[in-house]
Amino acid sequence: MKKSLLALAVLGAFSSAALAQTNVTMYGDIDTAIRSTTNADAAGGRQIGLGSGIFEGSRLGFKGTEDLGGGSAAVFDLEAGFGTTTGTLDQQGQLFGSQAWVGLKNNSLGEIDAGRQYGLAYQTLGSYSPLGRGVATAQGNVAETAWQVGLFGARFDNSLEYTNNFGPIKTQLQYSTGGVAGATSVGATSALAVVYATGPLSVGGVVQQSKDANSKNVTVWGLGGSYVAGPATLFLSYFDAKRDAGFGTAANLSGGPLANTNLMANTNTLLQRDDDVWTTGAVFQATPALAYTVGYMHDSVKNDSDLGNSGKVSTLYAVADYNLSKRTDVYVELDHTTLGGGEITSNDVLSIPGGSGRTGLATGLRIKF
Repeated sequence: MKKSLLALAVLGAFSSAALAQTNVTMYGDIDTAIRSTTNADAAGGRQIGLGSGIFEGSRLGFKGTEDLGGGSAAVFDLEAGFGTTTGTLDQQGQLFGSQAWVGLKNNSLGEIDAGRQYGLAYQTLGSYSPLGRGVATAQGNVAETAWQVGLFGARFDNSLEYTNNFGPIKTQLQYSTGGVAGATSVGATSALAVVYATGPLSVGGVVQQSKDANSKNVTVWGLGGSYVAGPATLFLSYFDAKRDAGFGTAANLSGGPLANTNLMANTNTLLQRDDDVWTTGAVFQATPALAYTVGYMHDSVKNDSDLGNSGKVSTLYAVADYNLSKRTDVYVELDHTTLGGGEITSNDVLSIPGGSGRTGLATGLRIKF
């Protein structure tokens, strides 16, 4: 009897040790808002509706780490986006359309991940977005405050990403395969990002290029920075996106080149299109529970029509956010967007059918878990 109890105790100890080496976490957030927008139709009518919140899409995720010993670990992240008011899947209806990857990491050699992942331009520039408060994967979640995402894309299927830290410097390399037989570069995306962060200062840069089915490119490079000064965090970033004439993407869920990426096609001009986008703003933590955010984005567009016309898109926004608890907050947001030049009629970055300006007002509730 004593031997049996001893055997059970030993088995229990080994089981506990094995479980201790594996850590799986369920996480997510639910962000829902009532939003009013002007110029929602050609007659200039107002639209009021209940939908996704302004910060980021609602999601449910599972991430985990297994200790492999010797400073190495296996890691994964599966994240499903969904609409809070309908319960439907987001990201083209993909089950884990937000993220779906598995990888290996080592304390000295770095980390390599494989699967559907956020693009490096999205990650790097998102780190310097006032609305995202420095979170790389949060850049706004309504068209009027997230229109810049279509210029560099959000997520890429079939991606390999390598990350390593050298002191305060983080380096990332990413390659998304196109999957086209006999043409390894078609549908592929290559990117490099470097971020330096120490104390209150963070600065970073990124270069990214995507090639479509006809070997047309969209090339993006950008720089950004943030600085913490007492209760205030300041943000500033710039990126340039050049799209070859005729650049396009395959239909979502088709499996074709650059499907499921959120990349904008260059369909309104036979010329190379050039977007120069500045973003700036600040977050002020007035009290431990109350934060104010202001931000401004401006896009100067060249060649947004066959005549070589120029255009512009600009958005100014402000948010008052109050934390009811560590995981629950309520907020009020106000934004105003203006189109100019060729962008009034092109309807590519943002469509305002009732004119050249739109004002939005939202009140929302967000719960993180």
